[in-house]
Amino acid sequence: MSDTGLVYTGKIIAIEEIEGADFIVCATVICGLGGKWKGVVRKAECDIGLLVTVYLPDAQITPEHASLYGMDFLSSSNYRVKMKRFKGAPSEVVIMPLQIAGGYVGADCTEILKVTKYQKPIPKKLQGKIKGDFPSFIPKTYEPHYQSSLGKYYIEKLKGKSFYVTEKVDGCSTTAFKYKGKFGVCSRNFELEKDENNEFWKIAIRYQLEENLPDGYAIQWETCGPKIQGNSMGWNDIQGLMFSAFNINKQRYCTFLELCKLSMRLKFPMVMILQQGPFFSPKGIELLGEGNYDNGKPREGVVVRSTEYILGNKPISFKVINLNYEK
Repeated sequence: MSDTGLVYTGKIIAIEEIEGADFIVCATVICGLGGKWKGVVRKAECDIGLLVTVYLPDAQITPEHASLYGMDFLSSSNYRVKMKRFKGAPSEVVIMPLQIAGGYVGADCTEILKVTKYQKPIPKKLQGKIKGDFPSFIPKTYEPHYQSSLGKYYIEKLKGKSFYVTEKVDGCSTTAFKYKGKFGVCSRNFELEKDENNEFWKIAIRYQLEENLPDGYAIQWETCGPKIQGNSMGWNDIQGLMFSAFNINKQRYCTFLELCKLSMRLKFPMVMILQQGPFFSPKGIELLGEGNYDNGKPREGVVVRSTEYILGNKPISFKVINLNYEK
């Protein structure tokens, strides 16, 4: 199955000067269902109403692609599109001259440009021996960017409702489940054989999840620590921070209160809660991701969640990335 939703035909709708910059400006682009974003571009390649090709965060291109389309500047990030700042101006996407002729605003160009989604590398000590595919009865974790069309839809639905904000931890997503008497531990894509030397399993063993996790439940956490995604939080030992729980029998996510109760029952720590309130407002949301971890390094960002169900059987959740975060 091909990746989609990573590259769009967009249109520049606004241009802002950047203080102290002679050759670059900050452009706002709309991409239909791809959302509304800001990106730093060369003045010579920027004009209101101009159609452009927009690469969204985590778009992964090849060196050959970069050479063909004049995107060699991405070599410093291993050809991955990342949010960052230039002279203080936000650059959430990469905006390039139109690369697909005859496009329209909102056209998804991901497949035709053969762009793939960036996948976090899994360190060898985490890979483990694959037992099988990720269980079909548990959803994989995913939070859209708040600037995406889905993120903006979530924001509208969350307005005025109860919410909480958690620190976004840059680790490896992990899932443990117990269902019909069977216990398992999974990486993002696979169930793993039990291995006391595997870091995912070490966390499950530390908190005695095989014995204590209620049947019919799955919990999901970030495994973090030395040699994992750069260990931005600076921990000396492997750690697990729970951010979600899923009721398998009822096929629904746990509410915030249920998640907290399960965390206390298992004595399994949760991700840090930064804010909590009865009425969500999007005012100032673009700055919400900014801030530092306890060790003083810029955090990756935050995740905003509703405390109760708003859409179907899951709380709303979306991420706000810290543009000052570098790994």
